[in-house]
Amino acid sequence: MSPQDGQTYGPLIGIGIAAVVMLLRARGGKAKPMNVVTMWIVPALLFAGFVAVTATSHIHGLDYAWVIAAFAVGAALGWQRGRMMPIHIDPDTGKPMIKTSVAALLFILALMAARLVLRQVLEGSAASLHINPLLVTDAFMALAVGLLGVARIEMFIRARRLKAGHGAVAV
Repeated sequence: MSPQDGQTYGPLIGIGIAAVVMLLRARGGKAKPMNVVTMWIVPALLFAGFVAVTATSHIHGLDYAWVIAAFAVGAALGWQRGRMMPIHIDPDTGKPMIKTSVAALLFILALMAARLVLRQVLEGSAASLHINPLLVTDAFMALAVGLLGVARIEMFIRARRLKAGHGAVAV
């Protein structure tokens, strides 16, 4: 067993453990109240951190087009993931409630596994493909920010619509 094997299998073991824990939580989990007012904070912090890190990286010119494209792909995937999360209004309190979806968890785990494989391929052949390794890192960060941020934005919009349609004051 070489040190490279640990770098390959370590993330796979972590993804496997995370998958088991998340699936157990999703299957037995109850709906939890959503704090709709603060749902925009995480996307804002993610985007601000991403901009700060990308601004200090050493990518130039057309490399930013790849980063923007990765963000767009992440945003599209995030919108889909956000749509997979079931949201309803609690009839007693009138608050939006969210339950973890097994489909959304499987979706995110599949994306994590695809990212791991793609990262291995791209980083392993970055020199032969004439790709800047920092570009690969920034592109994956952009994808993650788009995915996580837009998923929360989609859930925020849907919860606000449900609450407005329930007869309560819009959040």
